[in-house]
Amino acid sequence: MALTDKELVRRCQADTAAFEELVQRYKRAVFAYARTFTGSRQDAEEVTQDVFVKIYRAAHRFDDQYSFTTWLYKITSNTCKNKLRSRRQPAVSLDDEDSPIVTVSPDTGPLEAYSRKIEIDEVRRAIAELPPRYREVLYLRYVENLSYKEIAEVMDLTMGNVEARIFRGKDKVRRILQKRLGGGAAGTS
Repeated sequence: MALTDKELVRRCQADTAAFEELVQRYKRAVFAYARTFTGSRQDAEEVTQDVFVKIYRAAHRFDDQYSFTTWLYKITSNTCKNKLRSRRQPAVSLDDEDSPIVTVSPDTGPLEAYSRKIEIDEVRRAIAELPPRYREVLYLRYVENLSYKEIAEVMDLTMGNVEARIFRGKDKVRRILQKRLGGGAAGTS
Protein backbone atom coordinates (compact mmCIF):
# COMPACT_ATOMS: atom_id res chain seq x y z
CA MET A 1 0.00 0.00 0.00
CA ALA A 2 1.33 3.44 -0.95
CA LEU A 3 2.13 5.85 1.83
CA THR A 4 0.24 9.12 2.14
CA ASP A 5 2.00 12.44 1.62
CA LYS A 6 1.94 13.09 5.36
CA GLU A 7 3.54 9.72 6.10
CA LEU A 8 6.23 10.37 3.50
CA VAL A 9 7.02 13.78 5.01
CA ARG A 10 7.34 12.24 8.47
CA ARG A 11 9.75 9.62 7.13
CA CYS A 12 11.70 11.61 4.55
CA GLN A 13 14.66 12.71 6.68
CA ALA A 14 15.38 9.18 7.87
CA ASP A 15 14.36 7.38 4.68
CA THR A 16 15.71 8.66 1.35
CA ALA A 17 13.21 6.49 -0.55
CA ALA A 18 10.35 8.36 1.16
CA PHE A 19 11.86 11.69 0.17
CA GLU A 20 12.41 10.51 -3.41
CA GLU A 21 8.77 9.43 -3.57
CA LEU A 22 7.64 12.93 -2.52
CA VAL A 23 9.87 14.46 -5.17
CA GLN A 24 8.50 12.12 -7.85
CA ARG A 25 4.91 12.89 -6.88
CA TYR A 26 5.27 16.66 -6.92
CA LYS A 27 8.24 17.79 -9.01
CA ARG A 28 6.15 18.37 -12.15
CA ALA A 29 3.52 20.39 -10.25
CA VAL A 30 6.16 22.50 -8.49
CA PHE A 31 8.00 23.08 -11.77
CA ALA A 32 4.80 24.09 -13.61
CA TYR A 33 3.85 26.52 -10.84
CA ALA A 34 7.36 27.98 -10.71
CA ARG A 35 7.47 28.28 -14.52
CA THR A 36 4.20 30.18 -14.58
CA PHE A 37 5.26 32.41 -11.70
CA THR A 38 8.82 33.19 -12.86
CA GLY A 39 8.38 32.93 -16.63
CA SER A 40 11.71 31.17 -17.00
CA ARG A 41 12.51 27.49 -17.42
CA GLN A 42 15.91 27.99 -15.77
CA ASP A 43 14.45 29.86 -12.79
CA ALA A 44 11.71 27.23 -12.47
CA GLU A 45 14.30 24.46 -12.36
CA GLU A 46 16.23 26.32 -9.65
CA VAL A 47 13.05 27.01 -7.68
CA THR A 48 11.99 23.36 -7.93
CA GLN A 49 15.33 22.21 -6.58
CA ASP A 50 15.25 24.81 -3.79
CA VAL A 51 11.70 23.85 -2.81
CA PHE A 52 12.58 20.20 -2.29
CA VAL A 53 15.73 21.10 -0.34
CA LYS A 54 13.56 23.27 1.93
CA ILE A 55 11.01 20.48 2.34
CA TYR A 56 13.73 18.03 3.27
CA ARG A 57 15.24 20.41 5.82
CA ALA A 58 11.88 21.49 7.29
CA ALA A 59 10.10 18.12 7.28
CA HIS A 60 10.33 17.86 11.07
CA ARG A 61 8.37 21.13 11.35
CA PHE A 62 5.50 20.04 9.10
CA ASP A 63 2.22 20.17 11.02
CA ASP A 64 0.21 17.21 9.76
CA GLN A 65 -3.09 18.77 10.76
CA TYR A 66 -2.69 20.76 7.52
CA SER A 67 -2.64 19.59 3.93
CA PHE A 68 0.78 18.70 2.53
CA THR A 69 -0.04 20.33 -0.81
CA THR A 70 -0.95 23.61 0.89
CA TRP A 71 2.42 23.56 2.69
CA LEU A 72 4.18 22.64 -0.57
CA TYR A 73 2.58 25.49 -2.51
CA LYS A 74 3.31 27.95 0.28
CA ILE A 75 7.00 27.02 0.15
CA THR A 76 6.91 27.20 -3.65
CA SER A 77 5.18 30.59 -3.63
CA ASN A 78 7.70 32.05 -1.19
CA THR A 79 10.64 30.60 -3.11
CA CYS A 80 9.31 32.08 -6.37
CA LYS A 81 8.85 35.48 -4.75
CA ASN A 82 12.41 35.38 -3.45
CA LYS A 83 13.69 34.41 -6.91
CA LEU A 84 11.85 37.34 -8.52
CA ARG A 85 13.11 39.73 -5.85
CA SER A 86 16.67 38.62 -6.45
CA ARG A 87 16.19 38.98 -10.21
CA ARG A 88 14.27 42.28 -9.97
CA GLN A 89 12.27 41.29 -13.06
CA PRO A 90 8.75 40.04 -12.47
CA ALA A 91 8.38 39.02 -16.13
CA VAL A 92 6.28 36.02 -17.01
CA SER A 93 5.71 34.25 -20.27
CA LEU A 94 2.93 31.72 -20.52
CA ASP A 95 3.69 30.99 -24.17
CA ASP A 96 5.31 27.61 -23.47
CA GLU A 97 3.65 24.64 -25.13
CA ASP A 98 4.33 22.57 -21.98
CA SER A 99 2.25 24.90 -19.84
CA PRO A 100 -0.59 23.13 -18.02
CA ILE A 101 -2.90 25.99 -19.02
CA VAL A 102 -3.04 24.73 -22.63
CA THR A 103 -5.88 22.28 -22.96
CA VAL A 104 -7.19 21.48 -26.40
CA SER A 105 -9.25 18.32 -26.60
CA PRO A 106 -7.92 15.69 -28.99
CA ASP A 107 -11.54 15.16 -30.14
CA THR A 108 -11.69 18.57 -31.82
CA GLY A 109 -11.05 19.05 -35.51
CA PRO A 110 -7.88 20.79 -36.71
CA LEU A 111 -9.55 24.14 -37.45
CA GLU A 112 -11.37 24.17 -34.12
CA ALA A 113 -8.19 23.14 -32.28
CA TYR A 114 -6.19 25.90 -34.00
CA SER A 115 -8.86 28.46 -33.17
CA ARG A 116 -8.92 27.35 -29.52
CA LYS A 117 -5.12 27.54 -29.33
CA ILE A 118 -5.20 31.14 -30.59
CA GLU A 119 -7.75 32.01 -27.88
CA ILE A 120 -5.65 30.29 -25.21
CA ASP A 121 -2.54 32.15 -26.39
CA GLU A 122 -4.38 35.47 -26.07
CA VAL A 123 -5.53 34.62 -22.55
CA ARG A 124 -1.98 33.57 -21.62
CA ARG A 125 -0.54 36.84 -22.87
CA ALA A 126 -3.18 38.76 -20.91
CA ILE A 127 -2.41 36.80 -17.74
CA ALA A 128 1.32 37.42 -18.24
CA GLU A 129 0.61 41.17 -18.10
CA LEU A 130 -1.01 40.93 -14.68
CA PRO A 131 0.83 41.89 -11.52
CA PRO A 132 2.15 38.79 -9.69
CA ARG A 133 -0.51 38.96 -6.95
CA TYR A 134 -3.28 38.38 -9.51
CA ARG A 135 -1.29 35.97 -11.66
CA GLU A 136 -0.58 33.78 -8.63
CA VAL A 137 -4.16 33.50 -7.37
CA LEU A 138 -5.47 32.73 -10.86
CA TYR A 139 -2.83 30.03 -11.29
CA LEU A 140 -3.55 28.43 -7.91
CA ARG A 141 -7.30 28.49 -8.50
CA TYR A 142 -7.65 27.54 -12.16
CA VAL A 143 -4.56 25.46 -12.84
CA GLU A 144 -3.87 23.83 -9.48
CA ASN A 145 -7.57 23.78 -8.50
CA LEU A 146 -6.89 24.90 -4.95
CA SER A 147 -9.86 26.03 -2.90
CA TYR A 148 -10.14 29.64 -1.78
CA LYS A 149 -9.25 28.49 1.74
CA GLU A 150 -6.11 26.72 0.53
CA ILE A 151 -5.08 29.77 -1.52
CA ALA A 152 -5.57 31.94 1.57
CA GLU A 153 -3.24 29.65 3.52
CA VAL A 154 -0.62 29.52 0.77
CA MET A 155 -0.56 33.28 0.26
CA ASP A 156 -1.20 34.37 3.88
CA LEU A 157 -4.37 36.21 2.88
CA THR A 158 -7.89 36.38 4.20
CA MET A 159 -10.63 34.61 2.26
CA GLY A 160 -12.01 38.03 1.32
CA ASN A 161 -8.66 39.07 -0.14
CA VAL A 162 -8.46 35.85 -2.15
CA GLU A 163 -11.96 36.39 -3.53
CA ALA A 164 -11.16 40.02 -4.36
CA ARG A 165 -7.89 39.16 -6.11
CA ILE A 166 -9.51 36.44 -8.18
CA PHE A 167 -12.36 38.77 -9.14
CA ARG A 168 -9.99 41.63 -9.97
CA GLY A 169 -7.57 39.35 -11.80
CA LYS A 170 -10.33 37.95 -14.01
CA ASP A 171 -11.65 41.46 -14.59
CA LYS A 172 -8.17 42.69 -15.59
CA VAL A 173 -7.78 39.78 -18.03
CA ARG A 174 -11.19 40.57 -19.53
CA ARG A 175 -10.27 44.27 -19.92
CA ILE A 176 -6.92 43.44 -21.53
CA LEU A 177 -8.62 41.12 -24.00
CA GLN A 178 -11.36 43.66 -24.78
CA LYS A 179 -8.76 46.36 -25.35
CA ARG A 180 -6.79 44.12 -27.70
CA LEU A 181 -9.84 43.00 -29.63
CA GLY A 182 -11.25 46.53 -29.80
CA GLY A 183 -7.86 48.05 -30.65
CA GLY A 184 -7.06 45.33 -33.18
CA ALA A 185 -10.37 45.74 -35.01
CA ALA A 186 -10.12 49.53 -35.19
CA GLY A 187 -6.53 49.45 -36.45
CA THR A 188 -7.14 47.09 -39.41
CA SER A 189 -8.40 47.84 -42.94
